This record gives sequence, structure tokens and C-alpha cells, in this order.
Amino acid sequence: MREVDTQELAKALKAVDTEVQDKIFRNMSKRAAAMLKEDMEFMGPVRLKDVEESQQKIVSTIRRLEDSGEIVIARSGEDELVV
Repeated sequence: MREVDTQELAKALKAVDTEVQDKIFRNMSKRAAAMLKEDMEFMGPVRLKDVEESQQKIVSTIRRLEDSGEIVIARSGEDELVV
């Protein structure tokens, strides 16, 4: 989460359902989640194109972190690895 710009995250979350938003908020400190929610409220309407661009930037960051081994993405149907 530290690798993602807060404004990009706020914009990316504008068009997702509350279940996805809640997952993100649960993985943040309460203070950071409150600040992000506030940013989203004060941001106002955002063009869908801008939301999609922000989402793509976040996906690119996730892929870069996965490729470098900094994070592991668990996918269903794959063998589990216990280290």
C-alpha cells in the first residue's frame, strides 16, 4: 500500500463496490482509512477514464512488486507453497 499514491488509490476506489473498498480499508490503519475515505468524499465526481487509469497504475505497481518478489499474490487453483 505504501507504493501507491493516496490520490491514485482514492480515485481508483471511486468506481468499485463497497466490498472491495472495505477490503482495502481493512488492510490500512484506521487513521489512514479515514483519511482515504475523506479524500474520496471531497474528490467529487471523477471521469470513468481517470478512474480506469488510476486502477491500471495500481495494477502495474502490484505486478512490479510481484515480479521483484516483494509481494506474493495468492491465486486460487494454484499449488500452495509453505516456506
